Amino acid sequence: MKKMIGFLVSVACATLLVCSSASALDFDFSGTFTYDNDVILLDFTVGEASTITIFSSSWVDGGFDPILAIWDSAGTRMSQQDDGGVVGTTASNGVDYTHGTWDSYYNVDLAAGSYTASIAQFNNFSVSTSLSDGFTHDGNINFTNDLGYGTEEYFNGVWASEDSRTGDWAFHILNVAEATQQDPGNAPVPEPATMFLLGTGLIGLVGSRKKFKK
Repeated sequence: MKKMIGFLVSVACATLLVCSSASALDFDFSGTFTYDNDVILLDFTVGEASTITIFSSSWVDGGFDPILAIWDSAGTRMSQQDDGGVVGTTASNGVDYTHGTWDSYYNVDLAAGSYTASIAQFNNFSVSTSLSDGFTHDGNINFTNDLGYGTEEYFNGVWASEDSRTGDWAFHILNVAEATQQDPGNAPVPEPATMFLLGTGLIGLVGSRKKFKK
């Protein structure tokens, strides 16, 4: 009996280790800016030191030219990137997403911890290394028109006056433990893998409730 218990404990420990090492997931977010100077914040957690990737796939589909910045848990800027310069496709949750020269593409080793990714439209850069200080065009909702990028009220292309853009954005965060969007009014639609985890969790809650009633 003791040998059997020892065996079961070993199996349980091995299972926990496998689950822990397989906890890195991909998260996909998308939405639409209302104004030129909108900023979206995505919080993500790195479970253990690893290589993470964050990239946009919206510029090639007519969306605006994005600026990506990465902030640590204290709100201090670690990196700010306008153009990723990586042309091709990258898979997230089993789907290949296409990115162009002016899409953002961030690939870096990060220590375990909490981080934030900010998404803004060119040229709405952060004004300092502190997230709380805001962004260049805070208060100017149609700066692309003011700067002469085009004739539309919002979302004018930078490189040609006739290149009108949309407020659409799509970003993907790969190989992290968790990722959420700060704005509750524009929450991302969970991917199938996320829906599966949510469903199993709800099933567990229902089972627990039935047991409690008994």
